Amino acid sequence: MQAYHFFNPLLTPNQAWAAFDWQINPLSEDGLADIAEAAETCLPLARQQPLWVPCNAAWLGNHQFSEFIKKLGRDQVILAFPAGTQASSESEAACQALRKDGLHVAIEVVDSSILKKLTTTTFDYLAFEAEHAHSGVPLIDLINAHQFGYQLVARNIQTHERFDWAVAKRFSLLSSQFVATVEARAPVDADTTRLKLLKLLNLVVQDADTREIEEIFRQEPKLSYNLLRLVNSVAVGPKTPITGFNQAITVLGRRQLQRWLQLLIYANQFAQAGQPNPLLQLAAARGRMLELMAIKLPPIPDISDSGEAAFMTGIFSLLDTLLHLPMQEVLAALPLAPPITSALAERSGQLGQLLAAVIAGNEGKNEQASEILGTLGIPPDVHLAAQVQAYVWADRIKLE
Repeated sequence: MQAYHFFNPLLTPNQAWAAFDWQINPLSEDGLADIAEAAETCLPLARQQPLWVPCNAAWLGNHQFSEFIKKLGRDQVILAFPAGTQASSESEAACQALRKDGLHVAIEVVDSSILKKLTTTTFDYLAFEAEHAHSGVPLIDLINAHQFGYQLVARNIQTHERFDWAVAKRFSLLSSQFVATVEARAPVDADTTRLKLLKLLNLVVQDADTREIEEIFRQEPKLSYNLLRLVNSVAVGPKTPITGFNQAITVLGRRQLQRWLQLLIYANQFAQAGQPNPLLQLAAARGRMLELMAIKLPPIPDISDSGEAAFMTGIFSLLDTLLHLPMQEVLAALPLAPPITSALAERSGQLGQLLAAVIAGNEGKNEQASEILGTLGIPPDVHLAAQVQAYVWADRIKLE
């Protein structure tokens, strides 16, 4: 069985993307061939952010493993080994050699008693399951590990509360599963703001006249400001800085304008100046990922452009999180095509199944995602390339 590859952002304490967690399904001792074969495709992503690579002690000393590291670059990989790797003196010596060569080496910690036996000359990253770190690791051990110079990594963070706890305990790399969940502690925006957002969504979906869209921007200076920042970002990269809304429309073109408006709906919700926007980037990545994979799907009834419909499905898949509303209530206010509505509400149809696969991958349910992708006829190489292109694009969106 050919392996599927899954990438998810790892965050800094201020929620900026800092690396990508690379998971493979299935991962076996022969998985070295899988990552080596995928290395060329992954290069654009590795050039932007380091890749957290799951490794096997059996790969140590293998020439193919060395070539893989050389291809991606020693500064752009964090080699993550499973718990127990340090128990073998031969594996420990090999990891020490990697560290001496300037590489970053991580080990999974399932028993905190091993912390007293580890050294930063062998491993510089310690990876913990977030719940285990919270309830099963003495706080003094986390404090000591940080003071000794280890980088602490929290895996499988499912809630905003657990993310905040990990930040307070000096974890430097944190998983991003919680981003797609509603932040119950955050204040809910006033109904007037929600109504304007839904009105803007309606205009975008209906391909409304530009003057109608511009009127919304006149009522929302912050939204207009964010549009100009997005258009001026490297993700668009015009040769001349944009100074007005009409010029932005000219530079972008109608289709691209609609895409940026969809993203700006997310951008408008974040008031903290200078802070990263992980929900915006996740929505952008989902939309682009679905668009790139949709070319492998059979024609969708009542949809003239399956790529555009797939992009919209991915972008809108987080509206319930954004607006703190049930998805059914959000969809009731939007005149979306039935295939998009059923995909978002029920995960039905081709678009719904494709979205379900992407969400399962975001949640770390790699086996489930692989099964859905295989059923849809999306081969591993197409899925891999779509992820790399989507994350590269989303990572270049700068709102800081």
